[in-house]
Amino acid sequence: MSERPITVHVASVGVSLFDNVLTNWSTRVEEAVGDADLAQDVFDNRTRIHDPEGELPDTQDEADRVSEQLVKELSERGQARENLESLVQEIGLDEWPRTISAELTSLASNRRGNHQVQADGNNDETVLLVASDTGRGLRAALFNALAMTGGDIDRVDYLPTTDSTARFGPGRVVIVRLPGLDAEDNDRFLGAMRQLGSLGPHFKELLRHPESTCRFHLTGGFRVAIPFLIGFAEALRCLYGSRISAHAQYEFSASPRSIELPLSSPRTDDLEGRLAGSGDDGYFVGEPPHGAVWEGFAYEYLPDELQWRLTPFGTALRELVPATKQEP
Repeated sequence: MSERPITVHVASVGVSLFDNVLTNWSTRVEEAVGDADLAQDVFDNRTRIHDPEGELPDTQDEADRVSEQLVKELSERGQARENLESLVQEIGLDEWPRTISAELTSLASNRRGNHQVQADGNNDETVLLVASDTGRGLRAALFNALAMTGGDIDRVDYLPTTDSTARFGPGRVVIVRLPGLDAEDNDRFLGAMRQLGSLGPHFKELLRHPESTCRFHLTGGFRVAIPFLIGFAEALRCLYGSRISAHAQYEFSASPRSIELPLSSPRTDDLEGRLAGSGDDGYFVGEPPHGAVWEGFAYEYLPDELQWRLTPFGTALRELVPATKQEP
């Protein structure tokens, strides 16, 4: 890890990239890429980027299949790695414009329109991409990450689980698969937030320098993940204060700058025992402590179930700050 301050960029990943590069219309690809020859190379290799017809019918099986493929492709050797290296060369990822996906556009904001993180010794940025738990989402995350490194596969890493080992650091992009982020029920999403909260040790190391900062990019990506990323950002802000910020860019704006979103968070000296009594499933046994003063913020009452349950923010906060679980 760099001894200098580092900026950590965090963004969720959707599939807007594939709207531009997996189309069967070569003119659409040319409009997205902005160069006829490069567009033809991308168009000719679109099924190597991702083949929709090869997707497994079961979404979880498909996510598992692509996850295993990513592990092989991002390893140091093997046929899958060689195939990816060949593909990267043929589709000119270092020439892809920031406008080709919402994720690249978002990263470029407030960075003079630059969507790539550099590998030189003067670079102090790293990117964390939170991928939806789908095959297409994981695949889109890979090619967004490669575009961010200018096609440098060695600077892209993948965490199939949040407790996997990854090489975070300046100039690197790390993809995180978040199980449950494709769920349609709230319980699985709360499980996904617990997984997100378990990234806390990584952030503790990344933000070890007192001047290091973390920027959450909420312009693109998997839209339903935005409330969870905001909750996670607010929980981190409890620990690191104004070093944590969240940003968004108006979808149709031509400005290269984003706006900073408000993040609320309680003081760290007011956290102990605030979430005591909440179980692993997020539900409380009885009423939350201290007269439920964090209602609507860290937990909510469900009248149909006659129970209290953690919100996404409360779930992330409990994972990041163990003192919140201590009995008063």
